[in-house]
Amino acid sequence: MKTRMRAAERQAAIVRSAIQLFAEKGFRGATTRELASALGVTEPVLYQHFRTKRDLYSAIIEAKARQASERVDRLRPYAETSDDRAFFVRLAELILERYETDPEITRLLLYSSLERHELSGLFFERVFADFYQLVSDYIGRRIREGVFREVDPEIAARGLIGMISYPGLLELLFPDRLGKRSRRRTAREMVEIFLRGILAPVGEESTVPKSQSLRPRAANLPDSLPPIR
Repeated sequence: MKTRMRAAERQAAIVRSAIQLFAEKGFRGATTRELASALGVTEPVLYQHFRTKRDLYSAIIEAKARQASERVDRLRPYAETSDDRAFFVRLAELILERYETDPEITRLLLYSSLERHELSGLFFERVFADFYQLVSDYIGRRIREGVFREVDPEIAARGLIGMISYPGLLELLFPDRLGKRSRRRTAREMVEIFLRGILAPVGEESTVPKSQSLRPRAANLPDSLPPIR
């Protein structure tokens, strides 16, 4: 039992180091020799846990998928309500939080796509697909309820997530070139812009509750949301 625990701990340490190395140099640029050196072990020791770089990359994807699943679970309770601002602001904060606390995942995604890695599709499916689907499903439901305009919910979800992600990506790529904005302020501003475009026009078969009227704007933004943990 103890041997298995030590093996599991060793595998987790290898994955953590591989994440940092692959995020820095890409899958093709990183070598098992560099990884072994970073861990202070020999290459044969690596191969005892992961027979190929592909196996190691798959383990990285699964590790990141578990983290992504946790983010979806934190967002899901908001998706089960009809509080558009609360849902979208929480969504925005989670996206921006990811750029701040887990920059490696963005670099890994970019490398896997640019290098045409065979597992790039799996990377997206395991790490990002559920997130997109949750947002698309929410928008689709609100369209059916008459609150949002008749738009393609998948396109709307991509547009919203892309709009929120861009500031995070800019800060990641050019940290010293742009002034840093508050995560909460950025989230609220982006959500307000999105809602102004997707809410059905008042008086045209709109069922938007008066409590969600866009004017005055400041009065309708939640004073507080549960802190991100």
